Amino acid sequence: MDSVLLPSEIDIFIDTMTPQKMKDIATPQWLDWHQRLQRLNQEALVEASAVKEEHVKETLVTYGKVKVLIHEAILISIWKQKILPQLFKLEPSPESTFIGYTILYHEAVCVALLELVLYHPSCCETLEDSAADLLDYAYGAASQLLSVKQVEPEAQENTEKELLRQKNNLSFDIGIRSLAIIRYLTENLDRLPFSITSQVYTTYDIPVLFTEILCVAPWLKDEKIYSGGTWKVWDNEQLGQAEAQVWLTLRQLLLDPECPKRYNLTETRRNQLAKLLPLMRPTLLDQLSPLIELNHWLHRVGVMEQSAASTGPLLLETVLGLKDNILKECGGKWKKLAQKQLPLVFNNDKEALQEAARKLSVAYNTDLLEKLEVKDQATCAQCGKGAIQRCSKCKKSWYCSRACQVTHWPQHKEECKC
Repeated sequence: MDSVLLPSEIDIFIDTMTPQKMKDIATPQWLDWHQRLQRLNQEALVEASAVKEEHVKETLVTYGKVKVLIHEAILISIWKQKILPQLFKLEPSPESTFIGYTILYHEAVCVALLELVLYHPSCCETLEDSAADLLDYAYGAASQLLSVKQVEPEAQENTEKELLRQKNNLSFDIGIRSLAIIRYLTENLDRLPFSITSQVYTTYDIPVLFTEILCVAPWLKDEKIYSGGTWKVWDNEQLGQAEAQVWLTLRQLLLDPECPKRYNLTETRRNQLAKLLPLMRPTLLDQLSPLIELNHWLHRVGVMEQSAASTGPLLLETVLGLKDNILKECGGKWKKLAQKQLPLVFNNDKEALQEAARKLSVAYNTDLLEKLEVKDQATCAQCGKGAIQRCSKCKKSWYCSRACQVTHWPQHKEECKC
């Protein structure tokens, strides 16, 4: 598959990445920055889909720029909470929301790129203190899945309702991607600051949150399943990627040898986790066999007598450096910032909008996205069913279960490259 960027362009784009300021959002310079980031995202998607050298990931790690992506996602999340409502107060019925949507989409681009690169443990190692900001952000985004639903356009939809609907739908997609980000963080706790473990188990209680999300199953709607950013027909059995991420995260956390030391199984928590057992259908265990161990663990926990509460681990105060710095820089002057951004965000100048659209058309490569759509429908190399797990060595062959991977190994081992 053709590349989006040359290696030299990747190096330049990433080397010059700098955290943006709230006051600069929607300026022509910021739009150029958004375009570069989107092209990096598409190149990373091409590299991951084609199983080729992941130059974008390696360069982000080498230059230490993964933190910039976290900063940008948090920046836009604050913008849509604090400034967007002020903009609608100043201009309730804007003529154009093109730039406004671009700003909202910028957050989704950052999260998509984070999801791609954090699959690799080497990226998690570079997070350092920003891991706390990322976990806080991903927890907030994933929590929205308990209430946010994707909705279709209304027949008579004004520009305000249109932008708010787009904001809602992007929040849903970001929440789905945040499930994977949380999984990657939990699988690399030993590479992250010590305080992150306490935050995962205690501050945010990820096991209970993910249990609630499984009960709601936001990725299912009207006999369809959300996969690869779109809704597809569902056969009522096939395990989707989002659900698999949640189950694998729960298995990782609850079966971790450190869990008894970090996670006090109170009566409330035991009752919440007990909701998982009815969800562990035979078809689920067939497709994701590692969950058999989790199933056994849940049954044991269900019959255990309540033990005395142990003294939990020392809780360290969470310092959200990136988020706190953004809020401090803005100084709570949201209305003033909105007044300055109003003519940029709700720009009515046709020539300016056409120029912006021309620049961004390079980044929004629809032909490329259509080609990559096929990659979201990976099939098991052994039985041909839908697959959700890749060979951890070569990352080329996909499997629906551990059993199929073991069965296929005699044929696969010759082409598998360690």
